[in-house]
Amino acid sequence: MKNTTVLFHLSFLFLTATACFGQTSTEIENPEIIIEAEPSLWSGSFAAGLNGKSGNSQSVDMNIEMNWVRETDTNKTDLIANYFYSTNQIATVTDRFFGQARQERKIREGRLSTFVQTAINWDRFKNYDYRIALHSGLSYEVIKEDDRFFTTRLGAGASKEVGAVIDDWIPELQIGADWERKITDTVKTYCTVDYYPSFKNFEEYRVNTNAGLEFLIDWQRDINFRIFAFNRYDSTPPLGNVSSDLDYGFALAFDF
Repeated sequence: MKNTTVLFHLSFLFLTATACFGQTSTEIENPEIIIEAEPSLWSGSFAAGLNGKSGNSQSVDMNIEMNWVRETDTNKTDLIANYFYSTNQIATVTDRFFGQARQERKIREGRLSTFVQTAINWDRFKNYDYRIALHSGLSYEVIKEDDRFFTTRLGAGASKEVGAVIDDWIPELQIGADWERKITDTVKTYCTVDYYPSFKNFEEYRVNTNAGLEFLIDWQRDINFRIFAFNRYDSTPPLGNVSSDLDYGFALAFDF
């Protein structure tokens, strides 16, 4: 009887201690469930630069560029938009915008792709409202590695200067290439060229060139210092305009 009483008191003390301290060998903890978000298919960059002068002469130069890229095993979408503005104490001297969208679809998941492209160019000081261009054709990945790529394209289409004295559609050939090379872990260079000769007269042509050099200055935020040049050349410019519209300068580029 005494043994039973002793066992009863010991059991009571054990259960009391367990209740007070919340420790029991039969407790089962729910495992923590971690759900990893899928990486976004979109990537790109936003770049902006601003230069100013004051004193005997005053001027403000501004450039903005945005680039979006979405790539899958079968498709690639490339969007670019840039804007350049410059003014001094007398008047605005530069005010122009360029935008382009290109959609590529791989043929049998190989290096060869079909593409369609549209571009618009607006310039406040041109003798037309804006130029629109539509092209399509084939592109080919000559090189695609972790530190470099080189792509060529061949197509055809037409462009039109809306609001010009002669605003007919001009049939054009398109020959272009994209090149990028990562020189070191912090330095890369790039260049994009598109040549548009007229089918009616090959001496009449347009060339768009975008080239630059980038230096990574912040690893954590993916911030680059960019030196760039963007040129739009027209062998037959409207009356009163020059053939070459060249914008160059410096900018900070934020990758995302």
